Amino acid sequence: MTAEAQPGWEGRPDGAEAQPGWGARPQPGWGAQPDQAVDSLGALEWPAERLGDALEALATQSSLGPRAVAAPVPTAGHLRSADALGAWIDQAAAYLGVEAEPIAARYDEIGEALLRVAPALVWLRDGGAPRFLALVGRRGRDLAALRADRSTARVPVEAIAGRICRPIEAQVLPEIERVLARAAVQPRRRGRARRALLHERLGPVIVDGIWSLRLPPGAPLARQALAARIPRRLLGLLAAHASAYTLWILVWMTVGRSILDDHLDEGWLVAGALLLATVVPLRQLMAWLSGLVAIDSSALVKQRLLSGALALDAEEVRSEGAGRFLGRVIESEAIEGLAMGGGVAAVASAFELAAAVAVLAQGAAGAIHALLLVAWAVLVVALCVRFYRRRARWTAARLAMTHDLIERLVGHRTRLAQERHGRWHHGEDEALAQYVLRSRDIDRSQIEIGALMPRGWLIAGIIGLLPPFLAGTASAGAYAVALGGVLLASRALQGLSGGLSSLASAAIAWEQVSTLFQAAARGGPPPPPLPPDAGRSPARARGQEAAGGPVGAGDARDVEARAVVLEAHELSFRHKGRARPAVVDVSVRIAAGDRILLEGPSGGGKSTLSALLSGLRAPDAGLLLLNGLDRHMLGAAAWRRRVAAAPQFHENHVLAGTFAYNLLMGRRWPPRPDDLAEAEEICHELGLGELLGRMPGGLEQVVGETGWQLSHGERSRLYIARALLQGAEVVVLDESFAALDPETLERALRCVLRRARTLVVIAHP
Repeated sequence: MTAEAQPGWEGRPDGAEAQPGWGARPQPGWGAQPDQAVDSLGALEWPAERLGDALEALATQSSLGPRAVAAPVPTAGHLRSADALGAWIDQAAAYLGVEAEPIAARYDEIGEALLRVAPALVWLRDGGAPRFLALVGRRGRDLAALRADRSTARVPVEAIAGRICRPIEAQVLPEIERVLARAAVQPRRRGRARRALLHERLGPVIVDGIWSLRLPPGAPLARQALAARIPRRLLGLLAAHASAYTLWILVWMTVGRSILDDHLDEGWLVAGALLLATVVPLRQLMAWLSGLVAIDSSALVKQRLLSGALALDAEEVRSEGAGRFLGRVIESEAIEGLAMGGGVAAVASAFELAAAVAVLAQGAAGAIHALLLVAWAVLVVALCVRFYRRRARWTAARLAMTHDLIERLVGHRTRLAQERHGRWHHGEDEALAQYVLRSRDIDRSQIEIGALMPRGWLIAGIIGLLPPFLAGTASAGAYAVALGGVLLASRALQGLSGGLSSLASAAIAWEQVSTLFQAAARGGPPPPPLPPDAGRSPARARGQEAAGGPVGAGDARDVEARAVVLEAHELSFRHKGRARPAVVDVSVRIAAGDRILLEGPSGGGKSTLSALLSGLRAPDAGLLLLNGLDRHMLGAAAWRRRVAAAPQFHENHVLAGTFAYNLLMGRRWPPRPDDLAEAEEICHELGLGELLGRMPGGLEQVVGETGWQLSHGERSRLYIARALLQGAEVVVLDESFAALDPETLERALRCVLRRARTLVVIAHP
């Protein structure tokens, strides 16, 4: 986006000349000058105390179907910082049954970002009371903003972009004005120069405060499809297909009548040409609608599968092998193409088949010919059922081989060192032979369905014409109609065979991914948003304010200030498939500022207890409270924001990305400058400064499987830093110091004790 393409973003200071741009296409109620357009947004702004009403109205106007509940109201504590406001909007949207996705964009891309995010809530920050805009949709380069009376007004995107960026621009505009004055830039060129300098200075700056509303991935699929307008487009696609097919039959009738009458009537030929020309735009419309349906449906499926994968319980994830997960990913790709393409093709072919039956009934053989087609279609369906069974057996064999292959690749080094060479390929020949056998069966079924049945119908259809032909009772026109019906039926059977086989393959793939699909809908409706200090006792709040931060374990105000943060009463948990519980009747009270060391033998339930405390697992029995509230009241996401955990080494990962991303993924991304500064500071405190010095990119160095390789100890300290940077009330470290030498251990421990407000460390004796 160039500066010239977005006039008026500069937030013209007093005394500067007016810049053209919005005056070229004035809107009712908007002036021609940029600042007049920006200032007139005041009639569309929602005050902070009505933010809940704005969310509810925006969700209703956008057909997201919010819950019929009272709109939540933010408190003054929620408006103190951007993080508190973002957390409140996230919880309020979930309470209403929608999802608020925070959006951040570069300064020079904010206009295009606004055109893509509606429906969205926009935070207007100019130093005064917080105000908000509710954007419902777009039309061209205008955005529809929602008024308090729920009517809408069209606003140029440049006006909203300029209003959002005005506080950022105000920081550099005085300096830019001095540069322009010193350079003696002519007044008529000053606006363009100002915009260019603003984009040069502020182009990479990240602008946030935008939340895009959408249905959560776990919402009922019917609601998601309606919100994405998929049913409407599907009906349009089917209507276009039916119209095109009907016109094609009419073309056949008009041209065929002229030929059979042995008289080429010019009027019939012109009518046929016009009908044929009408088919072309209809087919273009079909291609466009099918593309829209495929893209939107694919996005819904991918979003829900990803959400379901993230919603899986830790025990479910642990019980699955890497190969099985890869198999599910492969099958999820099959669902998108096969289900949509196969479903549309099957429905369209069913319509064509019905039309072919009607045509055959009017032909030389009459009803007998039509019944023969129906019987042939039933045979095709029966063969598709057999294809489904063979495809299911073939898929099972393929996924078993995939699982075995991935497990062998993951454990390749172990096998090289410990397994005898003669057993490296044990069982592979048997599995391959079984797979080849299943592949041969499915290939035969595909040949039967895709080739033999449509072409076999041509022979059967012509044979069906023999009785009237031998009897000599039909006219030439009746034979022509019957032959046309046979050809139409052949095409319909070919589409029906392909559509049903695709649907069968999609149904088999669904069996593999249904667990992920259904996991996205877990959990009931969340509670309304809580005040920022909910669950914190006044004594604890007073103690922290007096101390200027978290209260330590040895503080003089020990009893009064150190209120209980995390408490458990008779917790019990048993792993799935095991008779013996891992945790039985455990009770613990953790106060603010506590430093707790939990020791015990291997298999004693230490890691299970840490997973319970950090919200990674839900207890089977007992009561677990954080600041006096249970997990249901806070919600799983809010619980994990308040209790940060660094699981054991084998359950933690360095993701393929930058070192900064791996550090700050639990805090905020993209990061702010202060986030990066704190991350670097903690790295130096943990002894990772030498590592940062070795890496050419520093914090921006790509690490993980495809990037810079980290040692065991470096990974452990990365996991510790990741937990500390989340700023949680409680930090749980599960054997995080086991890979460190004594000197590094002492240094890392000092950092953790200084940074963590409340600390639980799990270690072996």
